[in-house]
Amino acid sequence: MDIFIKHQLDKDASGYILTLYINPDLTEFAKELTNKEDISTNKNFYYSIKNYISENFKNIKINTIKLMAGSMLIASIPFTSPVSVSAAATGVQSSQSSSPISIIINGQKYQFSRSPVIKNGTTYIPLRDVAETLGAEVWWNASSKTVGINKDNTKISFVVGSNKVRVNDRLIEMQPAYIDNGTTMVPLRFISESLGMDVHWDQNTKTINIRSSLKSHKVKAGESLWKIANQYNTTVSKIKELNALKGDTIYAGQELKIETDTNAKINTPSSSNYITYMSYSLKAGDNLWDLSIKYGVPFTELLAVNNMTENSPLSVGQKIKIPVHHIAQKERVSERHGEYLDWWTEAQYLFPIDKVATVTDFQTGKSFKVKRTTGAFHADCEPLSAKDAAIIKEIWGGNYSWKERAVIVQVDGRKIAASMASMPHDVAYITDNNFNGHFDIHFKNSIRHKDGLISTAHQEQVKIAAGIR
Repeated sequence: MDIFIKHQLDKDASGYILTLYINPDLTEFAKELTNKEDISTNKNFYYSIKNYISENFKNIKINTIKLMAGSMLIASIPFTSPVSVSAAATGVQSSQSSSPISIIINGQKYQFSRSPVIKNGTTYIPLRDVAETLGAEVWWNASSKTVGINKDNTKISFVVGSNKVRVNDRLIEMQPAYIDNGTTMVPLRFISESLGMDVHWDQNTKTINIRSSLKSHKVKAGESLWKIANQYNTTVSKIKELNALKGDTIYAGQELKIETDTNAKINTPSSSNYITYMSYSLKAGDNLWDLSIKYGVPFTELLAVNNMTENSPLSVGQKIKIPVHHIAQKERVSERHGEYLDWWTEAQYLFPIDKVATVTDFQTGKSFKVKRTTGAFHADCEPLSAKDAAIIKEIWGGNYSWKERAVIVQVDGRKIAASMASMPHDVAYITDNNFNGHFDIHFKNSIRHKDGLISTAHQEQVKIAAGIR
């Protein structure tokens, strides 16, 4: 919300008189100031005036400021030189002392572009630093002087200097942000908690600990890790890591710790696919290929969203965006059939490289485990063990073959319609599975590597697995 909705500039013999019109929504606030104290001694309000002048009237000598609430004059303030608000005048105290403040976010200590500052008992840090560290995006509207912070389903917006902030549809109070030497400083606790983080202050160590909100979820019969992850706007890998799960198996009654990146809001599964983005700070030894594998995103996509090429320089601490694809669950013809998911926009994100899945032959019902080890146009997979390789050979009549068969690929509780040929060929990454090479699994609209064309035979088997043939 803007504090001032308009202004009028009048020239006299020695300079200018600036009349500022206060937002009608803040009229009562302005009246209270005149009743309780001289407005020029109210530090936050005076700073808002200074900020308005510095942004709109550079190099203009203003002698007097008049504050208007509608047609009523609230105050007339002498103003003989450009405003210069010192640290003492704004109540700002630097946190630099014998015991500087440390900030730890999700277990990692961060050094920001400027040290934390304490103002009237509130810790402030640079806006862009805290937002990007928490995985949010920052925007600025110059015409309305509004700052915005967006993360997932949370949208925060405020005018610098105002004590009002809008969080989604709620208008609430916030310790006013301010600008110091071109840097917008914001209250750390308010921003963090509004983005769904828990904030704890340790007086003994002068440490601020910030963590994503943790929830407890009791598993219900029929639930899968994928379904739970989608409900809480998190990922299967995060749930497994937080609960030290080595596999995808969970049981009814099991208590799971859930770490969410949203404003403590539980979501129901979406009926359509959507993408969110997380912020990642590069560490020593990182490379984009390994990160694409770790987060299940095609390498080319990770380059594209960050406007990079394979030769782009990387540096420790550099922030990149990582897309997170949320794939809506589609109805299946029956429990036996799989979801009919497009390879390019859906299936490849549920079954990324290095992911282990259970494959079930649609005709015989026999199952085996595989790992997707490579492949971009379709999934190149390998049997997880020699036992799995033997089951594959048995299904194909005792010999590996290029013959296509309808299969169901089950990963993170999702069953996906697919087609597989068992013939081992080309490169192999698993060396102890008695299978010399990898085999192909195709999904809806996937293509061949050799010519970039769709295999009609594979697509027919995918449709059988989906129950539409």
